[in-house]
Amino acid sequence: MKLLRSMLLGLVVMHFGAITIRADDKLVLHRIAFGSCARQDKMQPIWSTLLTAKPDIYLALGDNIYGDTEDMAVMKKKYDLLGAIPGWQKLTKTCPILATWDDHDYGVNDGGAEYPKKDESQQLFLDFFGVAKDSPRRKQKGIYHAESFGPPEKRVQVIVLDTRYSRSPLKKKAIKPPFGEGPYEPSADTKATMLGDAQWQWLEEQLKVPARVRILVTSIQVVAQDHGWEKWHNLPHERERLFKLIKDTKAGGIVCVSGDRHLAELSMMDAGIGYPLYDLTSSGLTEASQKWRKQEVNRHRVATMNWGNNFGLITIDWSRDDPLVRLQIRAEDGDVTIQERIPLGMLQPGAIKSKTAASLVRIDGIVMSAEVVKLALNKEVAVEMKVVATGITKKGDLIFLNSAFDRTSDENFTIVLNQDAQASLAKAGITLPRTYFEGKSIRVQGPLTLFSGRPQIIVSSAAKIEVLKTP
Repeated sequence: MKLLRSMLLGLVVMHFGAITIRADDKLVLHRIAFGSCARQDKMQPIWSTLLTAKPDIYLALGDNIYGDTEDMAVMKKKYDLLGAIPGWQKLTKTCPILATWDDHDYGVNDGGAEYPKKDESQQLFLDFFGVAKDSPRRKQKGIYHAESFGPPEKRVQVIVLDTRYSRSPLKKKAIKPPFGEGPYEPSADTKATMLGDAQWQWLEEQLKVPARVRILVTSIQVVAQDHGWEKWHNLPHERERLFKLIKDTKAGGIVCVSGDRHLAELSMMDAGIGYPLYDLTSSGLTEASQKWRKQEVNRHRVATMNWGNNFGLITIDWSRDDPLVRLQIRAEDGDVTIQERIPLGMLQPGAIKSKTAASLVRIDGIVMSAEVVKLALNKEVAVEMKVVATGITKKGDLIFLNSAFDRTSDENFTIVLNQDAQASLAKAGITLPRTYFEGKSIRVQGPLTLFSGRPQIIVSSAAKIEVLKTP
C-alpha cells in the first residue's frame, strides 16, 4: 500500500494545498471517502477521523467553502483559509481529490445559471483544485469531469457532475412554507435544465465508458423527492431524463453520492434502470445540526443520521467472486452510523424486474403532488401521463391504466375505463385497451376523485382520452 501511494503521489500536481490527478490503471480503489459542507472559518477536526479510514481517494461534493460572494478576491481568501487547515493539508498529501461545487462555493445560495460571476468562480475553483492551466476544463462551461481507476476487472469510474453552471431557475411555492420546510416545488417547465445540453451529451458518453463501479457525484440529492429544498426532483423531467439515460446506456454499477442537506441519509428507489438506485448523502463536515431534529419525509429513505457531523465512505471488497460494496456514513468520532452491504451483481441491469419507473404526471399542466391533488379534488381536470402498467378486475368490467408499475405507489395515477368507455373504444376500433394504451402517453379529461386515498379519473367515453404524440 505504501508503494502504491508513492507511485500515485508521483502523478499528482500540488496547488494551493489541493491536487489534481491523471487516471491511473494501477490504482485500485478499495476505500472512497467523501463529504460536503465545511465552513473554512471553523475548526475541522473531522479530517483526522476521515484519515483514519485510509481513503484511496476523496470526493469533495460541494460547499467546500462558504464563499457567497461576487468578489473573487474575497472568494480566494476563503479558499486560502481552507488550504491552511492542517487536516485538509494532510488529506491532500494522502490521496487524490476530485471535486465539484455546490451553491456556496459556486458563489450564491441556491444559485444557478443566473450567477454573474460563474466563469470567474470556475477559474478560481480550478486553481484551488490544481487543474492545469492548459486543461480543456479551463475552456468548458462548467466544472464537470470524470476519471477512471484500476484495471478493467476492477475499474471504478468517478463521474463528477456540475448542477450549478447551467441550471435553470427553480420554482418557488406560491405560499411561504412553515419554518424549516423548503421553499421549492417541482416545476412543470420542460425547457428548464439541470445540466445543460453540452453536459448531458458528455454524460451520455461517460456512461458508455467500460467500468464495473460508477460513482455519480452530484452536489444535490437525486433520489429524495419529498422535501422542499434543492434536489433533482425540482426539475422532475430532468430527473426522469437521467434515469432514462442510465437505462438506455445500460450503465451498471452506479451509486450516487450527494451533499448539500446538512444531514446524512441513504435513499434508494427503483428508478426503472433495472437495478436499485442508491443515493448516499453526506453533509455536514462542520454544518450538520448538533442537536436532534425532527425527520423530514423521504419515501425512499433506507436510513438516516439527521444530526451530527459526518463523512461518507464506500468500500469495495474485490476479493470476492461477486465484489461486495459497502455504503457507509461515519460520525465525527468514527462510528459507523449507516451501512448498506450490496453485492455488485445487484447493481447490474436486470437485477430487478420492474418494467419502468413511474411516469411524470401533470394535472392541468402542473406536476402532480399531494397539494395539487388536494386542490383539484372533485374538479374537472386534464391529466397527462404515460401508461406504465395496466390492470383489470376479475369480472373484466373495469380496466386500469396506471402511471406507475406499482399501483399502490404514492406516485401512481389511475385512469379507470368503465364498461361504457370500453364499449365506446371498441366502436372506435380499440378492442384491447390494455394492449393499445400500455407504453403510450395520454391526455384524459374528467373529474379527479380518490380511491383508497389515491387519485384517479373514471372514463365513460372514448372522447375523453387522447393518445399524445411523443418526440
